[in-house]
Amino acid sequence: MSREPAKRMQNCLNRLGIDLTVCWRPEPNKSVHGEIKHGVLLLYDEDEQDAWKTFMHEVLEFRFQQVTQPYRMIVNSLIEVIEKLTYSRKEEFLDFMPIFMKSIEEAKPEEK
Repeated sequence: MSREPAKRMQNCLNRLGIDLTVCWRPEPNKSVHGEIKHGVLLLYDEDEQDAWKTFMHEVLEFRFQQVTQPYRMIVNSLIEVIEKLTYSRKEEFLDFMPIFMKSIEEAKPEEK
């Protein structure tokens, strides 16, 4: 396997200003063709043409994640607010339960 394709891929990323490092290391038994981990674009395809397809896919996905990041931030913020609200309401309910039970006991007529 020539190191040349990985160099060409890296040059492409550098020209585009994409801060990733290309590492082409064929692993045919991997369940994925490629992935990005810790700023490294890992390509697992054995065939060079397949590696280029995976390269394109991973770079597009990387850039698309930047597009959708604001939506993920909003959704995560909403989840956090809802979790806090739900926790607060649950605590209020649990505080209410003993008061409710005591009120019922006091209001019931005595058994004969």
